[in-house]
Amino acid sequence: MWSIQTSCFWQTLLCLCLALSTFAQPAPADSAQSLPTTRAAIFYQSYIGPDAAIYNGLAYQPNYRGIQGDPYFETTNLTAGTLVYEGLTYTHIPMLYDLVLESLVIADPKGQLLILSRGKIQQFTLADHTFVNQPVNKAPGYYERLSSGYASLFIRHTKKIEEKIEGAELFRFITSHDEYILHKQDHYYSVVSGKHLLTLLSDKKKELRQFQHAQHIRFKKDPAAAMQTIVDHYNQLPH
Repeated sequence: MWSIQTSCFWQTLLCLCLALSTFAQPAPADSAQSLPTTRAAIFYQSYIGPDAAIYNGLAYQPNYRGIQGDPYFETTNLTAGTLVYEGLTYTHIPMLYDLVLESLVIADPKGQLLILSRGKIQQFTLADHTFVNQPVNKAPGYYERLSSGYASLFIRHTKKIEEKIEGAELFRFITSHDEYILHKQDHYYSVVSGKHLLTLLSDKKKELRQFQHAQHIRFKKDPAAAMQTIVDHYNQLPH
């Protein structure tokens, strides 16, 4: 005879299976997860807890001692974010993004820091910045998505450890690098300047020039914000 605990276990397991079965239903391309799918993912995360698949990563053991600067995106503190891992959405996950290693780092329920397998991550959101894992011109990595539509704009953030010798002393320091990528009509283009961006969007160059002057947009002051504003406006124009 089943105990009450055994019966509850199987009832819970049945609910989990029914919830996860929604993943088998096809969804439109580039669409957000449906409400049943989102609920199933949240149910899975809360039910599985510390045994969730995301906690199977490698231990994160950074070694940046004696190096000026930090390797992280925006903050050195763990920040709660959202992660899509093997098709499941996990919310309120403490995470860091190490730009030197180009690796997403999370904290498990015990506080241990783990590096997640890049190939299993579809996207993650950290401090209102959404990163997608995709190959761009045969260069796989995490790209921050700024704009999407007829044309899409991405940034690839990286940091590098560099060295210089002053006198007889060796200095090691971290530098930041941003690469802007435009995706248009199934092609990716590396954007080197605001002027270059307008050239790539030349089919609406007149309208974009007028918009730039009217809004007093200056690329040198804040390239990311300026390019995002231009591409967002471009996507609103008739094509």
